[in-house]
This record gives sequence, structure tokens and C-alpha cells, in this order.
Amino acid sequence: MAPTSPANPSTALEGQLREMYGRAAYTHKTHQKMADGYVTKYKRIKLIEIVLSAATTTSLLVALFGKSEAATAVGAVLSAILAGCALYFKEASLGEQAQLHTEVGAKLWGAREALLSLLVDLQDGRPVEEVRLQRDRLNAELEDIYKAAPRTNSKAYSDAQEALKNAEELFFTDEELNKMLPKQLRSNAGTTT
Repeated sequence: MAPTSPANPSTALEGQLREMYGRAAYTHKTHQKMADGYVTKYKRIKLIEIVLSAATTTSLLVALFGKSEAATAVGAVLSAILAGCALYFKEASLGEQAQLHTEVGAKLWGAREALLSLLVDLQDGRPVEEVRLQRDRLNAELEDIYKAAPRTNSKAYSDAQEALKNAEELFFTDEELNKMLPKQLRSNAGTTT
């Protein structure tokens, strides 16, 4: 029995493009959430360093002018903790990690938007062979992006899932779009009079 082909060859292609779009959207958002996590951790550690520096300085000044052994001991302990934070901060390279994830996210955003454009083009009647060529080019581009991308974690994926499914971070209402677009590009859909 010969395999059956779909009645419309663009149906399978559209399904594949939709899957590619979905994966690119999730991966893009996951890398954004990873970058956000690194930035948050960076800010927390910097705040801890500032507080420890102030406390260390204060305790050492009290020790110097008040001749207090307890203040000297506190200053020494705080100074050691501060040194540990500085070493961790240097080794963790949080800023660099955030930047890497931001760059991957930007590349994925471009590929995601190109996939969306291909889906629109396919619906508007662009020849299937042209769409397939663009799909193959984008697939190779995505493969290169994924190979070079830093690893993500399950928390970032969960945060991305929440953002996309529940917070709808990837989408706008017609009303929101109308507020952003020039008057000549606004639609009547979803507006109240």
C-alpha cells in the first residue's frame, strides 16, 4: 500500500513551521528568564557587598577610635565574608552569563519573527517551495543558535511557561496594539466606542 500524501502539501509544512515557531518562542523566553535571573542575583550580591562594606568599615572605625576588641573581631569576620562574596562574584561572572543569554534571546527573537512571517506568507499564498527554502535556512540558523547557546535550567523554563501561557507576554490585545500604532494602522477589532 502506497503512503498517502496530505491533500494540501502546505498543511504539513504549516504544522512544522508552527512547531518550530513554538520551540523558538519557548527557548527565546527561557533565555530571557535566565538573563533576568542572573541580573537579579547580580543585584543581590552587589547589595550584600555594599552592606558588608559599610558594616566592615563601621566596625573597624569603632575598633580604631573606641579601642574595642569586639569591634575588631566583627570587622575581621565581616571582611572575610566580604572577600568570599567578591571571590564568588568574580568566579560566577553573573554579568557575562546574563549577557550571553540576552544575546541568544535576541538571535532567537529574530528567528521566531522570521518563522511568524513565513506562516503569514504561507497563508497569503507564497509558493510552498519558497517557504520550504526559507524554512530550511531558518532551521540551519536555529541549529547554530542552539549549539552555541548556554544551558538553561528548569526554573527558567517554568518561568517562561508561566509568562507565555498565563501572562501572555508574547501577545497584545487589539486595544494595546491600537495604542502603540499610528492612527492609519489601527484596527477596529476589539475597540470600544
